[in-house]
Amino acid sequence: KNTLFKYFTPSPTAPKTPKNDAKNAMSLSRSKSESKSEFKKTLCDKSPNDRLNSAAKSKKSEKSAKKQLITSDEENKDPLNESDDTLIETLPELEDSGDEYVPDEKEEESEESCDSGATEETATDEDSPVKQNTRKRKRSSTSLIPSKKKSVLERTIPVKTNQTVAPTNLSQLNEITNVSDKEGNWAHLKYDFLKPEKIKDGKGRRPNHPEYDARTLYVPDDFLRNQTPAMRQWWEMKSKNFDSILFFKLGKFYELYHMDAMVGTKELSVAYMKGDLAHCGFPEIAYGRFASNLVDKGYKVARVEQTETPEMMTERTKQMHKATKFDKVVRREICQVTTKGTRIFTVAEGDAEDASSKYLLAIVEKELDAVRSSYGVCFIDTSIGIFHIGQFEDDRNSSRLRTLFAVYPPVQILYERNGLTKRTHQILSTSVSNALKEQLSPVIEFWTTSDTLTKLNERNYFTDGKLPETLRSFIGEVDSLGLIASSESEMGVKALGAIIWYLTQSLIDYQLVSLGQFEVYIPIDVPPENSENVSEIRVKNMVLDAVTLKNLNVLDNGSGGRQGTLLHRIEHCCTAFGKRLLHQWICSPLTKIRSIEARQEAVRVLRENQSILSKASDLLYKVPDLERLFSRIYAQSSKGLEESHPENRAIFFEEKVYSKRKIAEFISVLNGFQKLQEVVELFQEFDFHEESKLLSRCVKFKTYSKSGNFPDLTEHLKFFRTAFDHEEAEKEGRIIPSVGVDSEYDAAIEELSEIEKDLKVYLKSQCEYFGCKVSYVGSDKKRYQLEIPDNAVKKVGSSYEFQGQRKGFKKYYTIETKSLLERQLQGEERKRQALQNLRKRIFSKFSERNEDWNQAIECVAILDILMGLAKYSLSIEGDICTPVFKNISSSCKPYLKLVNGKYPCISGEDNFIPNDTHVGGEVASVMLLTGPNMGGKSTLMRQLGLIIIMAQLGSFVPAESLELTVVDRIFTRIGANDDIMSGESTFYLEMSETSAILHQATSHSLVLIDELGRGTSTYDGTAIAAAVLNKLCSMSCRTIFSTHYHTLVESYRSNADVLLTHMSFMAETEGDMDDGCEENVTFLYKLASGACPKSFGFNAARLAGVPNHITKAGLKRAREFELETKDR
Repeated sequence: KNTLFKYFTPSPTAPKTPKNDAKNAMSLSRSKSESKSEFKKTLCDKSPNDRLNSAAKSKKSEKSAKKQLITSDEENKDPLNESDDTLIETLPELEDSGDEYVPDEKEEESEESCDSGATEETATDEDSPVKQNTRKRKRSSTSLIPSKKKSVLERTIPVKTNQTVAPTNLSQLNEITNVSDKEGNWAHLKYDFLKPEKIKDGKGRRPNHPEYDARTLYVPDDFLRNQTPAMRQWWEMKSKNFDSILFFKLGKFYELYHMDAMVGTKELSVAYMKGDLAHCGFPEIAYGRFASNLVDKGYKVARVEQTETPEMMTERTKQMHKATKFDKVVRREICQVTTKGTRIFTVAEGDAEDASSKYLLAIVEKELDAVRSSYGVCFIDTSIGIFHIGQFEDDRNSSRLRTLFAVYPPVQILYERNGLTKRTHQILSTSVSNALKEQLSPVIEFWTTSDTLTKLNERNYFTDGKLPETLRSFIGEVDSLGLIASSESEMGVKALGAIIWYLTQSLIDYQLVSLGQFEVYIPIDVPPENSENVSEIRVKNMVLDAVTLKNLNVLDNGSGGRQGTLLHRIEHCCTAFGKRLLHQWICSPLTKIRSIEARQEAVRVLRENQSILSKASDLLYKVPDLERLFSRIYAQSSKGLEESHPENRAIFFEEKVYSKRKIAEFISVLNGFQKLQEVVELFQEFDFHEESKLLSRCVKFKTYSKSGNFPDLTEHLKFFRTAFDHEEAEKEGRIIPSVGVDSEYDAAIEELSEIEKDLKVYLKSQCEYFGCKVSYVGSDKKRYQLEIPDNAVKKVGSSYEFQGQRKGFKKYYTIETKSLLERQLQGEERKRQALQNLRKRIFSKFSERNEDWNQAIECVAILDILMGLAKYSLSIEGDICTPVFKNISSSCKPYLKLVNGKYPCISGEDNFIPNDTHVGGEVASVMLLTGPNMGGKSTLMRQLGLIIIMAQLGSFVPAESLELTVVDRIFTRIGANDDIMSGESTFYLEMSETSAILHQATSHSLVLIDELGRGTSTYDGTAIAAAVLNKLCSMSCRTIFSTHYHTLVESYRSNADVLLTHMSFMAETEGDMDDGCEENVTFLYKLASGACPKSFGFNAARLAGVPNHITKAGLKRAREFELETKDR
């Protein structure tokens, strides 16, 4: 259920302040005796929700406070005493907001070290949506909520993550909005239009309407007419963004009102302000921390900025024919909407906490029959900006869709209203249960394919006006206008349309689409089009579906963590972008022997050169997340943000702080690329071409070596290193370019230089004319007055305008000096304008080299993974080897031979007993594995699967030796789980996974099946297991099939296609056979030939703590069953 809409939960009213108490009026002045350093120290000791507003001490402030109290009887009415039928809020209105805070360039900048972000200046409340009723604007560090009523909030606003962005049905809405007036008296709880029985969306539709839009809210016009100008702004924005928490900028603070304030006090631990309206807030500088907090919990946050100064407002209203009080308020606009799936990590938000990608995904479905569907998908990590677009047919188990979710885990999913089947909804509920889900209206929000292509062509996303090559490949061959997608891609393009619409609503579409990074997504198990020979491996990469990734604990340990997973064990990367690429590598191991061996050679060379490995690692650990930072710098460039974007009009109190951060990030990126260059230069003294061509491609400069792919960044970095003074720019928060860097700035400087020369020439001529020293005097717009001694003024003609005098001198303007002054002022304005957007132009120049920057990142990401694999191999205790791959031929059938292999996912492999595993080739391709419960059968199978993945990843493996032919896919049927959400039993899931194996396995596959058939009766289970085993024998795929069905084992004793093995043990019995003896089993965890005579289940029961008399009785009864079976 959506905690966003727990808004309507009542909350206690804060204590009211008597309206005749002038001493409690809001004061913006601080005590003069309080020093600046002491004040800043105080700020850093307080929580961000505290407002440091002192009571007014001067008579002037008391006078001002008393003036605020002069209100009419109508204004002094208490809105909480109005009848419930009245929808109009009768709070005193704010007539004018001309006192809106505007940052002063001369004002002391806020201390970045102070988390609160408050400064010596405090926010004005004169533009507050809530009249301040002559009370102190005080934030208490202690909660204003009585303990009894806190429990109400705790019950109604849970901390857990929201699963949907908005309530989707009437019952849910009633449940979260049904509030008793006795439980709280906040003003918004009494508004009729917010009550469950009367609430409507922006188009007046009730929640039971099929097209009800829970993201909008109907707010009556008569209610809006009686609001203060700023509060009217708030309600107008809220009515269009009812599913968002509005961070509403007021001066230097972000304010939360009404239902948003209730969320803020609960989730952010900020206290309510005094008054009848729910209201809380925090300083601008704390935006990143508080916004991230809410977004992490599943909320949608809309950042509202002031986009007009009071002077601009005054000028605007002057030009209006008849301005109303609602016009006399500074404009505010939503500048960004952030959800889990649309985070871009701006300088205000800070860096991502981890390197892993978080995807926003849109899905389109088309039913093929009762059990199968085709899907169109588009997904993007908005912090990087690469769009992945694909379309594919799926099987009855939706294997490809589930694998997509496992490899590219979405945190937010968009789908068309009524566009998905019940079957797909169940998959979303189980496979990606923690992802936010949001349904979009057909056509209007979830664009059609033609609308998507039309908007991509019409909007000014791409500088050359042409679609990127990847997008052009989706267009049908017969369409010359580029508005119709081919049948193979129309659903994927439609999903792209939904993503772009959503990014547009989040106000980040331009910066992501204009990057032009689009890739085609093809499911890993789709064979190439020219693949016809079924005897050959038909896929480029080993297929690991969602089931296998889960069963083998490749990415996740089953508890939502990474401890004990393969990824966690082998990830020794230094960079964030290297870690992300390793995630993709591990989900798609190679199948081409030459490519696998190339990686092995590179890892071996790095192992043998530990000195350079150590030096390179030290450098790479200092490299920031260049991939994400590049995207962020592009967004801050003149190309990354369209001119009409409200962010360009936003007024920030902390602008200087943000500017410093942007420059610091840019310098950090330059230093990061310098580190990449240094890493590559480390390898120049070594000639790796013969030993490792892959390593050469990563670390050789392509300008000097045919085998190298790394771009030489020397000239690029030199340009930006000398383009401006880095230290000064970081200190001052602005860039002053060097000569030749920016033509616009250079032209302005050259013009000012010419004016300076003309000034000197003219002054010299005046000195010669008067025969004495003449000087320029004056400042700003009164500059360049000629100061002439009194004894020379007799030569002053009629063209000299008298401006003033001082003892012994008189001042004059001439036509020439006026002209020079006008030119000077114009030149200075051009210089100011050139500097104003200089940072954006510098960032644009940097982004123009995106091909080189991205190629450098790609080369080092590969190098980082190879170095990590080398470091992993050096960390292994005991045996380690390079796997040897054999080509398939008439004399070499698929096989694998592992000698002394150990479980790879836990450090300290010496604690594990090594095992040999040999299937296929000269021996049977199917191994029938038996052994006692808890004897290590499942671990042996997981061990083999993980080692094969590592081998085809190009890694060394923990074993004495490994020989094998390439595996095209690993299938697993391990563990027993039902699916309550889908209504699927354990046995049904077993059969579904087994069906996939039988339909899709080839002779090159590895199949791992653990105890098939245990979800049904013994006879049915045995029969099914036998049938499946027979089929696998005929397919000749390498298989390990574990079972406790000993009758099944007996039937395959003489079958040459099946190899009988077991996990060895030692068993001892105690007690009388007739009374029921105890079995003591010692597990040896060693694979041995032959079948195990029994499973020793009672030993496992005893170890689990089952009472002794029960295990004895059970054992006795089991022996009776065995005798009965033999007699038959």
